[in-house]
Amino acid sequence: MNTKKKFWRVLATLSLGAILGACGNAGGASDNDSLYIFNTKSEIGEDLNKLAKDYEAETGQSLKIFSPGSGSDITETMNTEMTSKNPPAIFSTNSLIQWGPKDGDFMYNLADSSNEELVKLAEQIPENQRLKVEDTENFGIPYTVEGYGYVMDTQLLKELFGLEDAAELVKDLKVVDYDAFRQFTDVVDAFIHNQTGQTVELNGHRYTTVTEKTELTKQLTGVFVEAGAEKWTYSDHMINIPMNTVYENYSDALYSEVDKMDTIKSALVKMMEVLEYNTAHAAGENSANTRGPEFINTTTGSYDYSLQLFADHRGLFIKQGNWIYPNLKKLNVAIVATLDMIPIKMPFKDSDIHLKNRTAKEFNTTIPTFIPNYWIINKNVSDSQKEAAGKFLVWLYTSERGLKFLKEESGFIMYNDPTATDSPNSLNNAIVQYLEGDTLSNPFNASPGNFLEEVGNELKENYMTQNKWDVKTYPAFADKVIKRWKELKDASK
Repeated sequence: MNTKKKFWRVLATLSLGAILGACGNAGGASDNDSLYIFNTKSEIGEDLNKLAKDYEAETGQSLKIFSPGSGSDITETMNTEMTSKNPPAIFSTNSLIQWGPKDGDFMYNLADSSNEELVKLAEQIPENQRLKVEDTENFGIPYTVEGYGYVMDTQLLKELFGLEDAAELVKDLKVVDYDAFRQFTDVVDAFIHNQTGQTVELNGHRYTTVTEKTELTKQLTGVFVEAGAEKWTYSDHMINIPMNTVYENYSDALYSEVDKMDTIKSALVKMMEVLEYNTAHAAGENSANTRGPEFINTTTGSYDYSLQLFADHRGLFIKQGNWIYPNLKKLNVAIVATLDMIPIKMPFKDSDIHLKNRTAKEFNTTIPTFIPNYWIINKNVSDSQKEAAGKFLVWLYTSERGLKFLKEESGFIMYNDPTATDSPNSLNNAIVQYLEGDTLSNPFNASPGNFLEEVGNELKENYMTQNKWDVKTYPAFADKVIKRWKELKDASK
């Protein structure tokens, strides 16, 4: 490295350390009796500071909290603090890279704790949501649970099919296979194009669209709302579905041999079939949003614009997760009480699935759920600090004050309370219902290098801008995706 560059990098690191040392919010070193918590979720920072005061008042244990500003890149800050003289006793991440046992080795295995209540909390984490490398490991307590699928407004469903109550239709949509779902969306598409009064059978029940459009159903311009400019909406979250045919979870995708990706090809090809159909039936502001150069326009193809279209009932479905609830509430408060979520339907056969514990049926009856962040005890702090950290986490997840912070103030889904459907967030309640059974996971988060970015670029440049897709290109696309995954995985070793 150039000597001058090295000097400035060292100086920047030293300066950052000095700033953090002087900043009460970072709380690094001055009081070794305090429990230092490095929180990476800015949205909960203010309430976490209030919680710290209440915890000290109740237990006598002082807490020092670091929370980043909104949108901050905290990578360098975290690197500095984790290797400082007085590092955080509790830190948060969802990544084994850099912090896990095969990298920096900062994560304490909660299964090794002598705190029986902490061990019990850890054991309650569903197997596919655990942060681990080996089966005997369990490195963190989840902040909350996120999940995604096709979000819909059930009030719109009621008016489309002239129902007093849409509960049975929603239930049927949650369990039908891909072919039945396609028949349903074809009927909705026909309604949008003024072919009303058509019938579809789902799960043994018949549903017929109304013959006269209401003010609400008149707003529909497409079946799905898409964000053509946002690659992550059709790269990250879409490719995650076929990845679940090969990888059980994040850790499996991160540490498995590269050749395991070879078996994903048939599922990738079928993913393209679904992606083509959805984007060919996309909603626009006044009419259908047709694929082509304008489909990826940074304004009308943006994430924010797609949420506005959905809030205005331009489309029946939007492929998103429970994180969109706060924005939808701002855009159209009337919609949020009647939101629900169904699985992203896939035309998979059992032969496409390469995991013993999954079937094609499961892909059409559940959704991917995952943990965006974990509370993790730092393996490298003193035993007394690890003990204090364990006591805090137990208090956080069992005390009245701690649960108020988690549920009400932070709006989190409790990973260990799958029956709690009393949240004002209707999408949280929808996800909790899926958590009562097995769910898919988030292997896409273990993608190497710029893999997801490159897949997104390929889809954006060669498909989203094209009105017609050639199905003969799908196998070659799948081969390219697999090859790039393997190249980037090999390069990261």
